[in-house]
Amino acid sequence: MRPRPDSKGARVSRWQHALLGSLVFCGLIYVGLIVSWTTRNSDLVENSSTASLVQRRRHETKAIAINLPSKDGFHYPDPMNSSEVAGSLLRGNQQELMAESSSMPISVLPAEQTTNTNEDQVKELPSNSSQIRRFKCVGWKATAGCSPNGKRLPEHDQDCSSTILDGTAGYCEVEDIDSHERFMVMKRSCAKGYKGTVFRCVDAPGFANFRVKAQQAVDKAVAPNFKLPNTNRINAQQGIVMVVYPKLVASVYATVRALRDVLNCRLPVEIWLHPDEMSKVPGALEPLWDLARNKSAGKITFEAIRHPQAIRFKSKIYAIYNSKFEQALFLDADNVPVRDPTYLFRTPAFVETGAIFWPDFWHPEQTIFAINQTSLVWQLLDMPFVDMFEQESGQLLIHRKRHAASLALVTFYAFHLPNYFNRLRLAWGDKDLFRFAWLKLGAQFHMIETPPAVAGEMSGESFCGMTMAQHDPDGAVIFLHRNQLKLTGEYKSQNFYPRLIAALARAPDPIVPDASNDEYPDPAIWTHLVSFRKTSKRSDYIIRKHASLNKFTGLQRCFGGRDLHKNPNFHTQAFSDLNFAGLETHLREFAFKAAQLQERKRSNM
Repeated sequence: MRPRPDSKGARVSRWQHALLGSLVFCGLIYVGLIVSWTTRNSDLVENSSTASLVQRRRHETKAIAINLPSKDGFHYPDPMNSSEVAGSLLRGNQQELMAESSSMPISVLPAEQTTNTNEDQVKELPSNSSQIRRFKCVGWKATAGCSPNGKRLPEHDQDCSSTILDGTAGYCEVEDIDSHERFMVMKRSCAKGYKGTVFRCVDAPGFANFRVKAQQAVDKAVAPNFKLPNTNRINAQQGIVMVVYPKLVASVYATVRALRDVLNCRLPVEIWLHPDEMSKVPGALEPLWDLARNKSAGKITFEAIRHPQAIRFKSKIYAIYNSKFEQALFLDADNVPVRDPTYLFRTPAFVETGAIFWPDFWHPEQTIFAINQTSLVWQLLDMPFVDMFEQESGQLLIHRKRHAASLALVTFYAFHLPNYFNRLRLAWGDKDLFRFAWLKLGAQFHMIETPPAVAGEMSGESFCGMTMAQHDPDGAVIFLHRNQLKLTGEYKSQNFYPRLIAALARAPDPIVPDASNDEYPDPAIWTHLVSFRKTSKRSDYIIRKHASLNKFTGLQRCFGGRDLHKNPNFHTQAFSDLNFAGLETHLREFAFKAAQLQERKRSNM
């Protein structure tokens, strides 16, 4: 049978059904592809988010590593290589991913609150501790309100090696490596310190342990078996201790000659020196050997300084510590008594306390060394501020056996390295170390109550003070410390007078010393003595520094102020009216004699 031919309508219907089936099939394939692609890429999206977060964390950690101090001399671990930091980083990632997936907030302290929480744990250094700690420097922490206890200013913090500008408030933070405790050290207000001081927190770890090492020195010194050298001698003696080096031979010779020939003092004298230093100057010691040969006038012995660090001011402390005298009067080479000082050993002030100290020109209300209530020296010493005159150590009267512990502490202060008194300019040389040690231990001493007078030249209406005059416990002048123009016994080789003529002519009231043509090359500089009135207040005791032109010295440093003699809180006396008026002429003569003896010795060598 032949198939019946399709009609035109039937053929169209079949094509429509085929096309529709194809479209449905393609649609199913498309949907399948979309579902498959979505399923595969959901993991990529999640992994991309995780990778982004981890990368951000790594960047933050890297920034922390870069900002850690790296030049302060201490080792800090690299956070990128630390397993502890890596573990905390991983835990942090997990917490953030969980928070993002669950849309639940995480409780995180604000940055400022976190900082304050950490700083609440920073402590004050403990006092009177004998435990050395292993400190590391954390850095400088800036504070507001001109107080180290003011509000923190983290944006002004500095690393340990940075120099902190004077007048900046804050503190150095140190950490105990073993206990992880943190402490405030070298606290500062906005008050100015000594000009030119370099303040860096890299010194803080040693600064913090200084008080502990000092306490250890004290603990040893107060032990029952501790004794100073030479304190077990059968014949306990009183005597004078001096230190000499080549440039001061003429001054020492003049002082000892004045003691023997003018003041009739028979106290034995120890002269301490560095043998190697003196041997480098041929004939330097000849004047003093000449004095020592005359045993009838009083015994003079020479003692060697053997400690390699005992130079400059430390030689004084070394000499007193090791002296053979149980009771010692120390005198600087350029310091001369105006009467036999033997009576000082019998004064009630010395008998009762065993130590007499003398004041300097400076006190907390008027100080060129910034030793006041805001000074770092009190933190270094671990003691409260003491409101008193600073000390002038050109003369010291000490019962060595009675004050062995105090002398041991002075020695520690002077010989400890690094020397923070010098490095941070907290004190000048040895001048205050004695009172600091005595104060720290609560040991008895008598500080002379009469402030120093000023001896110098009056020329016209201008005064130039070049000598400090010190008093005894009764207020009478006893020492003249010629510390601004030392005796040399030699004519000045500088030919500066011609070029100063014009300057002297222009200067207001220039200092022109007595130009008498006597045979002594050292100029006479004592024409007047200016003293502080007993009825005036300490706040009125103001000694200023200034410079004057001088035909002998050129530019001369002066103390007191040009108009000190006009100050109503001071009174002025002419030297010619004083009972020791002729002393300076004797000193100039003796210094000249010393120079002649040296020259004679050299010419015969």
